[in-house]
Amino acid sequence: MMKCRGFLCLLCFLCSVPVALSGQSIADAARKERERQKEVRSAVTFTGVATSTTATTSSAVSNPVMKPVEPKDNSGHDEKYWRSRFDQARSDLKHAEERVQLLTNKTNDLNTQFLNRSDIYNKENRVGGEISDAQKQLDDARMDVEKAKQKISDLEDELHKAGGPPGWAR
Repeated sequence: MMKCRGFLCLLCFLCSVPVALSGQSIADAARKERERQKEVRSAVTFTGVATSTTATTSSAVSNPVMKPVEPKDNSGHDEKYWRSRFDQARSDLKHAEERVQLLTNKTNDLNTQFLNRSDIYNKENRVGGEISDAQKQLDDARMDVEKAKQKISDLEDELHKAGGPPGWAR
């Protein structure tokens, strides 16, 4: 059994040495790939005419550095304009939602007071008015949230019609 194990270890070692020694390193593979890509680029043909890319790259180096052109939509507005409009619309929506939450809490508190207070004679007339006012304010605040959501939707449609990329709305 021991001889068999030793023989297998020796056999594995002898088989792995040539593979390890003949293997190509990553750096060699990268060099060969770069050379292959240079050969492919240098023999680019357009309508049957071979051109050299070295001439085009040297002319590109001699040109002065140009400022990158900022993309604009069909209306002439850039990304900064659209992002600021969407940020303002989202801010309005957030404030409206916070107001709804505040008024919901107030209405719930008034309803709890109405149910728990037994010391007030004619409590429907005293607390009932406050509850109805709070409920009206809550309904108005919910309408404001819907208007803010609609404003964001309208802005998205406006951006789409203006030809701006949808990423500007994020």
